[in-house]
Amino acid sequence: MITLVTGAAGQLGRAIVRAAAPEGQVVALPRADLDVTVQADVQEAVAACRPEVVVNCAGWVDVDGHELDLDRSRRINVDAPRFLREACESVNAHLVHISTDYVFDGRASDPYPEDHPTAPLCVYGATKLEGEAAVGPAATVVRTTWTQASDGPNMVKRVLDGLAGPGSVALPSDRRSTPSFCDDVAQVVMMLAIDRYPGVVHAVNEGITTWADFAREVAVAAGYDPDRVVGTVEADYDPPRPAKRPLFSALDNAVLRQAGYPALRHHREFMEEILARVRTRDG
Repeated sequence: MITLVTGAAGQLGRAIVRAAAPEGQVVALPRADLDVTVQADVQEAVAACRPEVVVNCAGWVDVDGHELDLDRSRRINVDAPRFLREACESVNAHLVHISTDYVFDGRASDPYPEDHPTAPLCVYGATKLEGEAAVGPAATVVRTTWTQASDGPNMVKRVLDGLAGPGSVALPSDRRSTPSFCDDVAQVVMMLAIDRYPGVVHAVNEGITTWADFAREVAVAAGYDPDRVVGTVEADYDPPRPAKRPLFSALDNAVLRQAGYPALRHHREFMEEILARVRTRDG
């Protein structure tokens, strides 16, 4: 199987490249090699390698930046998915498109299943939702949240670096979601891709938390005082951030459960795995 991965230099893109390798040839295209907002370049790249699967990880992660540049937001989140869908249709490739928890408004008290009504609060969420429609009903849309890499910057390393110095570590305590390990999400993506599963699928690790509470878990596991982690709230930010974020955006893997796919582990398990890797790397 030939798998083409766009946005291959990002944290989830790198994980998907690793997960796809055992299935055959992987064409990993970072933004430097393929700008997915250029239709002709997308068509040319897909036609050149004729993949069976295309996984679109390309994106613009600056949520506040989307509020300030709507045209760029639409090019990346709406036009590019449409270009990829059209290119995939021309070679009968299956498209997997990565989306976000920001399509919801955060007013729920239980994790959002795939069929819950969407109501994005910001430009990023709104254009990502449009992108879900742009890929068409045959594609797989994978929504995930708070992704953490094993091979680069992540919240575990950020917390450890903060705790290794003096003073406190300040992190948000008013937003709750489900931190997710890129390597775990990537395995789900590849299973769905191989099965050509159509529609929206949530893929997140278990365990609802805040970043402040997650950091306290890291502190305890690493032998630091968890009270050194200080919670912050959005309302106190000065100046306020341009984009409004959902206060609750935990996702429920209802479709994966119903379809019989393996359950994803609790975020505490991948947190401990990352912590072990950091310890080994740092000696």
